[in-house]
This record gives sequence, structure tokens and C-alpha cells, in this order.
Amino acid sequence: MLGTEKYATRVDFGEDGLTSACTCPYWTTCKHAVAVVLEYLESVKRKTEIPIVTERDPRVAELRGIEEASEEGGAEDVIPRHAREPSTDVLRPYLNKQTKEQLVELIDELATSFPVVRKALQDRRELAEGAVQKLVKSVRREIQELGTKPGWQDYWDGEGYTPDYSGVRDRLTVLLERGSFDEIVELGKELLESGIRHVEMSHDEGETATQIVSCLSAVFRALSRSSLPPSEQALWAIEAALSDDYDLCQGADAFWEEAKLSAADWNVVADKLLQRLKRLPAVEGDDSFSRNYRRDRLTDWLIHALHNAGREDEIIPLCRQEAEETGSYVRLVGYLVDADRQEEAEQWIRKGIEATKVKGPGIAHQLREMQREMRASEKDWLRVAAFYAEDFFAQPTLHTYQEMQKAAERAEVWPAVRAAALHYLETGELPKKASAKGRPAAAWPLPETGLTEVSPRWRRQFPIVDTLIEVAIAEKRTEDVIRWYDRRSADRNAWGWSASLDDKVARAVAETQPERAVAIWKQMAEDSIAQANKNAYQTASAYLRQVHRLLKQMGKEKEWQAYVAGLRQANARKSRFLEVLDNLSGKRIID
Repeated sequence: MLGTEKYATRVDFGEDGLTSACTCPYWTTCKHAVAVVLEYLESVKRKTEIPIVTERDPRVAELRGIEEASEEGGAEDVIPRHAREPSTDVLRPYLNKQTKEQLVELIDELATSFPVVRKALQDRRELAEGAVQKLVKSVRREIQELGTKPGWQDYWDGEGYTPDYSGVRDRLTVLLERGSFDEIVELGKELLESGIRHVEMSHDEGETATQIVSCLSAVFRALSRSSLPPSEQALWAIEAALSDDYDLCQGADAFWEEAKLSAADWNVVADKLLQRLKRLPAVEGDDSFSRNYRRDRLTDWLIHALHNAGREDEIIPLCRQEAEETGSYVRLVGYLVDADRQEEAEQWIRKGIEATKVKGPGIAHQLREMQREMRASEKDWLRVAAFYAEDFFAQPTLHTYQEMQKAAERAEVWPAVRAAALHYLETGELPKKASAKGRPAAAWPLPETGLTEVSPRWRRQFPIVDTLIEVAIAEKRTEDVIRWYDRRSADRNAWGWSASLDDKVARAVAETQPERAVAIWKQMAEDSIAQANKNAYQTASAYLRQVHRLLKQMGKEKEWQAYVAGLRQANARKSRFLEVLDNLSGKRIID
């Protein structure tokens, strides 16, 4: 595996299975441990000689340090050697015996052999000489250089490149220890801007972002200690969050935990965010979704500031304004409900549904859910059931049927609702409509919800056989399961086909009509075999096991043997399937 650093990794096998240790930032089970296992297996396969590592190998000592730390502090406290504060407890007696000249020579040797040591010493020398700006300039240059080469990973070939921000992180840590908080915050803005561009151009699964997050964490620790007024510190953190679409500002929690803002400070923050909101252009055009999202994020922070400033009376008017600007009706209704302004909340629910049902159906759905929850809080179970019924008629599935059932049972009207629902699945006739022969449908006991009904998601063909089958299975009506299954089987092209539903039918009738279950599983197995590929053969094997199980229970072992012989003869050229069949015949069938 290619990367930016070399790590020592060990994998052991014991009573607890595979365990590993690594000197990488993750130090335990990581991709390097997986790579070691894969390389070992490949070496065994190639019969390549595997070298033996002695106890004197420096990698063993490195790993032992990780494991000793784990035993002392628990796995959650373990930090890889290169990422934790250096400990000299073991080496201190040895170092104390050395003369100044010997120590200088030792340090010089280490600096020559290890670039990271040399760089750390140079940084400390510059700080000791008061050259803070020189170090800041060096960090800025490194940030710019790192941001020019995108990270990438090819997980198939085990190759890739992850930008190494450890130098930036270590230097920011040095500045943090020295108390150069303002300089770190200054660098932080450039780091975030560069980091966002760097992540955008990279092609990996977050490795580049993780490197940047580790650096920004130092920035947020410095922010609360900087000379900026508390309100400006908060605005800096908020601005960082608003500009960050890649979750780079995870370390901001440390700032908010340490920040000490008074109501007056939050008042300043709220005023400045309000001014910024007023300066934003109106949301129009094709790009409105992106701008709505960004405007809503700013508004959320403004609401947070207003709350902390004690300006609660401004929140609902702001939400009302923004609901019509960005479609954020859910937020407005939530605040109205919390304020116990139920009637106004319902007015905005209806208005929001009308405004969003075409362009924002997800928002309309959330508003309907909020209305239903309000009815539930009022214990108006009939209207709660009416909401679930509308969901069912808009999307008639087993799930929506069962949700409607639970609500209707609570309202004590399930028999009538069930009759109307099954009538709809069979005929397409909604409740209260006359049937084709002039007979009215069963009386509908549920009231109107008061909202626009949910429109069906697609044009339907009745009867909706798949749902009728699933409902019959759930209600254990095996005769109806077979009746609708036969209707479905008569024309696969008309009804579509689902192997998973066939399997459900076979399982549902296996006890009462085992012959039908055997026939269904045989057909499914043969359809899979016809696909002529390894995965399909394994699928067929699962169905054949079910066939064998039932025939054995029925005392028809000879029929099973004859069926297997027929399959073997019909598929004599399919060697892979014959292997599957051999395994199947040679093993005990387990239920």
C-alpha cells in the first residue's frame, strides 16, 4: 500500500480472533492491518519466504510502546507515538547521565536522520529568537503548497496519495503552546479557504479532509484565547461553519464549550447576522435550492443568537418572513407549536403544503406529519387514522396498510376501514364512491383531514395484486394468498415479477399447502439456474434446500432424488452448477 508515511503494523491471531496494533493515527484495527493480512495471504499463496522479525527490530519497540500505553490507559486513551506528547520517563535516567556535549551530539544526529525532528528544532529556534512571523510565513507557505496537489485513492489497486498536513498541525501546536493565538486564528482563515478548495479537487473518501480537520482543531482551540472580542470570536466560528460544506470544522465544538459570551455579546452577534441576512439577494432562478439552503443556515444561526440574547419575540416574525422567502415552513410551524399557537400553526401548515406540494413534496410531507402529530396530541384518533388512510391510498403498500391499521384500531374503526381498503386494492374505487354495479362501498368512518389529499405517485393498474398478496400473508389468509398468487402467475408481463414475493408466498403456504410451496421453489430454482452464472447457482441452491426440506417432511425422499437426477441431466454442461448440486446432495439439509 502506498501512502505518505511508513507505519509499523502487527496482526495477531488468538482466542479472541484477529487483533492488531499500528503506529498510524488510528493505531488499532485500520486499513494497514487489513493490508498486512492480505499481503501475508498473498505471500503464502505465492509460496514466498516470509522474513522473521527479531525483538531488536525498531518496529517492535515502536509497537510495544503503543501496546504499553493501551494497557495503562485503556484502548480509548491510546494515541499513536508520533501524535502524542513525547514521554522520556524511561529514557530520562540515561539522558541525565549524558554531558551537554553528548546531548548536543545526540540531538544533532537525530535531526540529521529524521527530518521531522530537524523541522521541530528549527521551529523552536525561530520562536526562541522571537521570529514568530517567520514561522507563520513558513506555515502559510506550506498550506499553499499542500493545496496544489489533490488527494486521491484507488482502492482496487491499493494505491493513492493523501496530502500530509502533519507539519502544519505540529507547527500550529507549537504556536499554540507559545501563546500565539492571534497568529493561529489568522492562519486558520487561510487554512479553511485553502482546505475547502483542496477537498473539492481531491478524489478520496475523506482522507484529505481528515488531515485538514486535525489542523483546524488547533485553530478553534486558539480562537477562544485570542484577543478578538467574544462577539467577534463567535462571528468567526459562525462564518467558518457557514462556508464549510465538508464538515471540516468539527473542532468548533471545543470553541463553543470554552467561549464565554454574555447576552450583550450575543446581541452584537445577532445584529451583525441580521444585517448580513438583509444584504442577501432575493432567492430566484434555477439555483434557488442552493441559495435557500445557505440562507436557511444563516437564519438558523441568527435564531440561535436571538435566543441567547434574550430577543425571543423576534424569532417567530423572522421565521414567518423566511418561510415565504425560502420555503422553510417546517421551521416556522415548529416554533409556533412550541409557543402554543396551534391555530396559527395550522394556518401555516395549509399554506406551506399548497406552496410546496409540487416543487417541494418533501416539505409538504413533513408539514402533514406535523399536523398529524398535533391531532395525536389532542387524542383525535379518528383524524390521525384519516391521515394514515390518505397515505395508504396515495401509496398502497403493506407498510402503509399496517400503519393505517394501527391508527384505525386505536380509533376503534378498523373493520370498516379494512373493508374499504381491500375494496380499493381490488377495484380502485375510493371510499364513498359507487361501485360499477351501483352498490355503494362500505361506509367510510373517517373524517376529512382538512388538508389537500396526497396525490398518487404513479398510475395504477387494478387489482394491485402484489399488495393484496402481502396483506393476505400478513393476515395469514393462505387461501387468498394462493388465489391472488395464481392471478398474478397467469400473466407475469402484466403484473411484473418479484422473486422475493414468490419466496414469501412459498413460506406462507408451506405448512398448509406444501405441494404448492414445493412447486414455487422449484420454479424459482430453475429460473435461477437458467441465468447460468455462479451467483445465480448459489441462489438456486437456497431454493432447492427448501424443496428438499419439504419433500423430506412429506416422506418423499425418492421424489427429491429423482428431481435432482433430472436437474443433473438437464444441466450436464453447467459444471459450476453441478458442483453446487454435489455440495447440496452431499450435505445434511439444515432448516
